[in-house]
Amino acid sequence: MGSQCLICDKHRGVGPLVGPVIYASELVMVTHRPLSEGAPMPGYLFVETVRHAATLADLTDDEAAEAGWAARRAALALRLELDPEYVFSAVTGRSVAHFHQHVFVRPQGAPNTLHWFDIDSWAEGPRIGENALTELCGHLARHFAVD
Repeated sequence: MGSQCLICDKHRGVGPLVGPVIYASELVMVTHRPLSEGAPMPGYLFVETVRHAATLADLTDDEAAEAGWAARRAALALRLELDPEYVFSAVTGRSVAHFHQHVFVRPQGAPNTLHWFDIDSWAEGPRIGENALTELCGHLARHFAVD
């Protein structure tokens, strides 16, 4: 049985938002968007708090610090593994009241007519299947190793 929060459900491994886990700690999780959401494009990550906290202002200092660290690692990993034109990051939307930060790429060659937030509508954009996504997430995860 699910909860009232899709992201809390996701962290329990149930629901439509479940995607490959790239990094997990006691405070934050980083996952790739599941192939069932939007276009199956490589390089769309989420940084989320494990604890249910609705907004950035609701985070503890430790959660905020680790979320910032994880977002930076996610952006660097995407840059190094996918060589995109740009890596975007945004805390937007109100559809799910659980802190989540989007970190996603604008692939090389994307038309200038595409808005920064609408890369999914690029029909000729890169696509990824389940096996390749699993492999990509393994590569991305290596960038979260604490030295």
